Amino acid sequence: MGWRGILGFEYGIVQAPLGPDISGPELVAAVANAGAIGLLRAPDWEAPDHLRDLIQKTRTLTDKPFGVGMVLSFPHKENLKVVLEEKVAILQVYWGEFPKELVSEAHLAGVKVIHQVGSFEEAKKAKCAGVDAIIVQGREAGGHVIGQVLSL
Repeated sequence: MGWRGILGFEYGIVQAPLGPDISGPELVAAVANAGAIGLLRAPDWEAPDHLRDLIQKTRTLTDKPFGVGMVLSFPHKENLKVVLEEKVAILQVYWGEFPKELVSEAHLAGVKVIHQVGSFEEAKKAKCAGVDAIIVQGREAGGHVIGQVLSL
């Protein structure tokens, strides 16, 4: 079934939530319009209204579903509220735990949760929390590397 069946996208291609100056509305909309999963990066240092503006601008460029990536180790509670209020298709989280209560809250808002993890233990916690998909990252990943195992 893969990404397509689980998340409902045309293609199982995921555009990573790179820095907000890279993964902005234009790129995310282009990826979504092509049938893949486009992810905005929640700007950790900006006010939540900035994220809301990014989501709304993306919606002017596509009628396809897209998501938001969020680093849990950075301040994120206000941005999480925006993601749920705006009911984006996907919330991708990483660098921290996303407990069952928050997964349930996302699901009630109609938002699917992808948790990026760096270890088997984190994957087990994410599964128990009820996330919709898991990305396992090895140490060769770029950006916010959390995994310490080299993928083969």
